[in-house]
Amino acid sequence: MEQEIYSQAVAKSRAEKYQEAIQDFSRVIEINPNFAAAYYGRGLAKFDLGNREEAIVDYTQALAINPNYIDAYLGRGIARLILGDILGTITDANQIITINGNYAPAYKLLGNAYRKQDNQADAIDSFKRGAELYLEQKDAVNCRKCLDNIKQLQNLTSTSAKTDTNVQWEKGDSKTFLTRMLRRFEKGDRQGAIADLNWALKVDASDSQAYCCRGIIRYKQGDNLGAISDFNQALQFNNQDVLAYRNRGMIRSQMGDFKGSIADFDAALKIEPNNSFIYVTRGNVYRDMGGYQEAIKDYEQALKINPNEAQAFYNRGIIYSRLEEMTKAIDDYQNAAKLFGDAEDWKNYQKTLDNLKKIQTTVPRENQNIEEDTKYKQLEQQLLRMVGGYWEMAERLIAKVQEKYPGRDRIWYLEKVISDWQQQQDS
Repeated sequence: MEQEIYSQAVAKSRAEKYQEAIQDFSRVIEINPNFAAAYYGRGLAKFDLGNREEAIVDYTQALAINPNYIDAYLGRGIARLILGDILGTITDANQIITINGNYAPAYKLLGNAYRKQDNQADAIDSFKRGAELYLEQKDAVNCRKCLDNIKQLQNLTSTSAKTDTNVQWEKGDSKTFLTRMLRRFEKGDRQGAIADLNWALKVDASDSQAYCCRGIIRYKQGDNLGAISDFNQALQFNNQDVLAYRNRGMIRSQMGDFKGSIADFDAALKIEPNNSFIYVTRGNVYRDMGGYQEAIKDYEQALKINPNEAQAFYNRGIIYSRLEEMTKAIDDYQNAAKLFGDAEDWKNYQKTLDNLKKIQTTVPRENQNIEEDTKYKQLEQQLLRMVGGYWEMAERLIAKVQEKYPGRDRIWYLEKVISDWQQQQDS
């Protein structure tokens, strides 16, 4: 009986016959005072008639019966927001999030509450989370509303000249939608990642980072022209996107457009003049063009910024070997090998060792042995001092490292033991 009356009440409410619906919901409550959905339905009808306070009473009663009634929290939070009870709204929104952290409307409600408080930072964060969830759910309308709210708030907080009002998905934040797309691609869901990025661009056709993200994926798929098109779009909407310049520059270089590639890296360095990796990549382009001196300058600049930039040593070693300056090439390869080894980047470590072996035959073996023996004895004495003169202890430490990292040269093992020992002493 009560269920039949309740169904009639819901139908009347949907038909905007609110007074009749309220009467039916009240009849259900008389029959069953613990019918939480009837209280919620009556509250919703009262809200639509403009009776906000009475609606809150019914939502609260529904929650007394069912403390996990998300719709009742949302309804009460919206009513409280309209009546100016901002703290009450925030409490209701957070209660929903406690129950279901992926409930997008709660973040949208929370964003509106913070906005009323003039708490723009928290409002933007809430709308961002709401937009991500709506985007995942393919709810373009509500996603768009959240993005529009962010744009409006960003305009309010801007203190400089007119800035790009596109939503800036924060780089390096593993929780953002775009970062997840790249991870999905790397895990093998290539078509899914592209499909979602295409959908994201339908929601916001001016999202520069979505274009950049899709460009990276297209580049990894071998679609160079499609990738360049996306990077062009990204830079049209945000001409400060270093990632777009850098990736477009690498593609242009591979396609033989060295002039365009250098121009892209120049633009990237104007934005990030202390980015050692960009200097290395530009140096590689100069090297491929035959501009060895320009390339060496870039590698040297990279090492000034980051003395541990292994790629700078490695690529400069390539140039020195081409210039037949073998002693310098060997030094660079040895430095690169050590840094790659310390970073446990064994692929580049092995590649460096292979290059090193190729050119070591061109240097008199006698000189190599003298230099290696001198360095080995110096390291040996340093380690011996560190272990208090107990060479048996030093040998055990070396043996452990040899077991863990087989196939390295004797100097590398000593350097690794010394480095590990120093780190242990510092910690």
